[in-house]
Amino acid sequence: MCAIRLIYISLLLLTPCQAADHGQFGPQSSETKAWANSLQNKLKEGCCSTADGWRPEEVEYDMKGNKYRVKIDGEWYLVPPMAVIDEPNKFGFPVVWYYKTWDNGIKPSILIRCFIPGAGG
Repeated sequence: MCAIRLIYISLLLLTPCQAADHGQFGPQSSETKAWANSLQNKLKEGCCSTADGWRPEEVEYDMKGNKYRVKIDGEWYLVPPMAVIDEPNKFGFPVVWYYKTWDNGIKPSILIRCFIPGAGG
């Protein structure tokens, strides 16, 4: 049973993202959208698109020690080092790409796929 769950979870993680524009970033140029669609984390996984990320009004962020952390739905989550995008941010504001999953089928959890800090770092 455990092996079946692991296979199922692995398949979910390999599923390409389905973007839906919620307008959360306001109007963006086609160049900025193309740039956002090309973003990848350090594991070379695509971040998906501008429509899948969330900006600071929806998600808070700060630093703890030398690591980023984000506040999503009232809870703080450390950003995995592999999720931090180091290239210059064309949005200007920070963005986190995440999805919800379930720990042991009981408690909802957040998995952070990508994070790009604001233009100021």
